Amino acid sequence: MGRCPHRCPGSLSAPLDQSIGITSYQHSSEELVRLGCLLSLFMPYELASWMLSQWSGLSVSSSSLWSWVQVMGNKAYQELETQLKAQASGDQTPCEAISEVLSALPLAIAADGVMVPFRPTPKTPKGKSSGEKSKLLS
Repeated sequence: MGRCPHRCPGSLSAPLDQSIGITSYQHSSEELVRLGCLLSLFMPYELASWMLSQWSGLSVSSSSLWSWVQVMGNKAYQELETQLKAQASGDQTPCEAISEVLSALPLAIAADGVMVPFRPTPKTPKGKSSGEKSKLLS
């Protein structure tokens, strides 16, 4: 069993690849790609590249991150199209299963250190607003 799809002689032999989930010609783990894509959603590619190298110790270029985002975006778009076609034909997309422990949890939204603008005169727009730090739990 070799990595070459044509079973060329001299290709690398890795008999445990399938059992640990490595596909042919895979260079990066799915977890690394996922983390790189998630970082790239919230910051520029250069910064995401630097942040990923700080967290993982691996060097990934910003152009690789861009390519990963394009691939994952295309996969997500294809999945969405499949779900929309199924919905249009009357099929219902199955919901994700949620454990009983998670379904029993109440919804809590918390914010710490939020700056809220307050005016010196209540219920009027007059006066200069001052930012006050607030804690919120709802």
